[in-house]
Amino acid sequence: MGLVSGSRCPNNCQCQAQEVICSGVQLTEYPSDIPLNTRRLYLNDNSIRFLPAMNLGLLSDLVYLDCQKNLIQEVMDYTFVGVFKLIYLDLSFNNLTLISPYSFSVLSNLVQLNISSNPHLLSLNKYTFANTSSLRYLDLRNTGLQTLDHAAFHNLITLQTLYLSGNPWKCNCSFLDFTIYLIVSPLNHPGEDLIGCGDEDVMA
Repeated sequence: MGLVSGSRCPNNCQCQAQEVICSGVQLTEYPSDIPLNTRRLYLNDNSIRFLPAMNLGLLSDLVYLDCQKNLIQEVMDYTFVGVFKLIYLDLSFNNLTLISPYSFSVLSNLVQLNISSNPHLLSLNKYTFANTSSLRYLDLRNTGLQTLDHAAFHNLITLQTLYLSGNPWKCNCSFLDFTIYLIVSPLNHPGEDLIGCGDEDVMA
C-alpha cells in the first residue's frame, strides 16, 4: 500500500500516484484519510449510502470518481461543491431516488456522466444538466424515468452520445417535444433504438 505525498491512506485501500482505489472492500460509508491531492478515486462495489459534501469537497484536484455499485440514494445540490475539476462521474447501479435540480451545476468540466441502472429514479429536473456544458457522454439506461423535459438538454452543446434504452417511457403528448429533439439532434445512440415504448404508451 503506497502513500501519497506523506498523507495517510484509507484502511484496506491502495494509494499511489494520486490514485486511491477502494474497490470492493466492504465500505459502508465514505472513507476517511483520502489524500487531498487525489485525482482518481475508485469507490465502486461497496455499500456506501451517501457522499458527504464536506469530505468530498476537499478533493479540489479530483478529476475521476467511480461510485458505481453502491447504495447511494440521493445526490443533493451541494454534494459536488469543491470538486470543480471533475471530468468523469459514475453513479450507475445505485439506489438513487433523487437527484436535486442543481446537483451537477458546479461540474462545468464534466465530460462523462453515468447514472444508468437506478430503477427507482423516476424523474430529472429540467435544470439537472443546466451547467454541464462540457458533457459529451450521458448514460440514462435502465432507470425509472418515464419522461424528460427537452429543456434539460438545451445547454448540452457538446453532447455526442446519449443512452436512453430500458426506461418505462410514457410516450404521450407531453413527451413529444423531447422525441422531436432526439430526432433532429446529431446525437449518437450506439446499438440501441432511439426511444422504445410499450404498446400501451404509444401516442394517440
